[in-house]
Amino acid sequence: MRNILVPLGISDNTEHTLRYAIDLAATTQAAIFVMDSFNPSFSNAHLLNVKEVVNRNNFNRLKALIKSIDHQGLSIQMVNYEGDFLEGVNALDQKVALDLIVCGPMPNSNSDEVFLGPTSGRLAKKTDIPVWIVPEGTLFRAPKKALFAFKQGMVEGERSLQPLRFLQGQFETLIALLLVKTPGNKRKELQIDHEIVELSDHMTSTENGTVYQGVLEYFREVHPDLLIVFARKRGFFEKLIESDVVFKKDFFTKTPLLVIKNRT
Repeated sequence: MRNILVPLGISDNTEHTLRYAIDLAATTQAAIFVMDSFNPSFSNAHLLNVKEVVNRNNFNRLKALIKSIDHQGLSIQMVNYEGDFLEGVNALDQKVALDLIVCGPMPNSNSDEVFLGPTSGRLAKKTDIPVWIVPEGTLFRAPKKALFAFKQGMVEGERSLQPLRFLQGQFETLIALLLVKTPGNKRKELQIDHEIVELSDHMTSTENGTVYQGVLEYFREVHPDLLIVFARKRGFFEKLIESDVVFKKDFFTKTPLLVIKNRT
């Protein structure tokens, strides 16, 4: 784990998220990149001065926040970008090869019905970078037990399982596998990649309407410190892909959530 991105928006949880990321990064002395995820759009020419003021205020806000927090000897760099936030994230990934994004669940969203706000929702669904989502009020602690829930057991790309290897190598995390058989599952989807099996402590299978329902059924038995899911183009978030947000009625957890992706 070498490079971690922490997108920070307008939220009471911003400082907490950054502290959590620093505690996580300190275990491997990873570099942290901080990016402002609050990017208001201004279309009228006479509002350009307002945009400059807002951007300057946001920059100063993040600068003051970073200065006020104990870096634990880590390198923390602010990243400036112009244009779409997601394009800025992908550009940084191309430049430094991001290993992980750490973010809160609801940056820039005030709705009590929302689990993942627009920023965290887009990062989870529309990037190839693993995303570690930190519930509000959660302090970092090394995950000793993790529950990896999925409905397709094959992975693509040599970097896809790096987050699992990191967990085991750094924290000796015991990873329990939960294969959720949903209606319409094809036989080939039920095959489990041998690398996943080798990284796991044990495996259980269940039949449910969705992966989320399977997680709810099995969660209390495992009591994991970390929940892991696989985001595919036609996978965990497939029914939620139209929107950038994820509502609590569709998925919700108070346990830290690691969303891994297919990565080449």
